[in-house]
Amino acid sequence: MQCARLKSLAREWFQKVREDALAPARMMEFIHRHIRGCPICQNDPDLPQEVEKIREFIRAPEVIPTVTEISEEPEEEALV
Repeated sequence: MQCARLKSLAREWFQKVREDALAPARMMEFIHRHIRGCPICQNDPDLPQEVEKIREFIRAPEVIPTVTEISEEPEEEALV
């Protein structure tokens, strides 16, 4: 990543994601918005791969339901 401004912004945004003050998808939107308006980012040939690494890193972990959650679902539906 050649753009010092994007590096700084990405760090700030990531900190907000960790604090649950910013959604990961919103962070990626901010990154893409910066890239569209930044000549340094537009000329960085490695940036697409680096953005993809960021996306994978901040992606919310997949929630796998536990056995109890699965067995409780039909009971909840039956009560409705």
